[in-house]
Amino acid sequence: MTRYKLTFILTAILLFFMPSCSKDSFDFSPYHAYFVFDNSIHQNSVLQSAVNPLSPGVFCRIYEVTEGKTVYIYFESNQGGEPKPAKLTADEAKRSRMLGLYNKTGIIVGYGNLSSPAVLYAYDSQCPNCYRETNMMAYKLNMSANGIATCPKCKRKYDLNNNGLCANGRKLDKYRANCTGQLGILSINN
Repeated sequence: MTRYKLTFILTAILLFFMPSCSKDSFDFSPYHAYFVFDNSIHQNSVLQSAVNPLSPGVFCRIYEVTEGKTVYIYFESNQGGEPKPAKLTADEAKRSRMLGLYNKTGIIVGYGNLSSPAVLYAYDSQCPNCYRETNMMAYKLNMSANGIATCPKCKRKYDLNNNGLCANGRKLDKYRANCTGQLGILSINN
């Protein structure tokens, strides 16, 4: 057997046994996100609404605000009302957080209303199209009660209920999300 045939056969065998990437792994953002929040401690009503699978279509933006040495996590509903803050405990404040691309604009979390059972989504709150065009984190999406997020700059609309799809551009950057219940632990990562 020639050296080339042997190399070809060995390469084919290696490729056969290499793990493949699932379609699902390409669905998530390449950017890093990490957030863990125990709502049994804070009992934030806005977050409770968004992580309730029986109220699909309700989403909340989660973002960070620091006042002096105190760190607050704010929860803003797409259904309106004032954002509700939660003051982090000393231990929580020490824990690292990465709320999407930029902690000040955060992530959007909620159950979509187009599938049964409802799917928990976590999206970056930045317009992905404007961010990629400018590499600036200045394009926080506006959320509406019907589950549409709109970029104030480019006017693109993203369907929060349908995997963050956009009719005329990139879809929203999506992160992995898990929640143990309305008064449980929300974890988001990539």
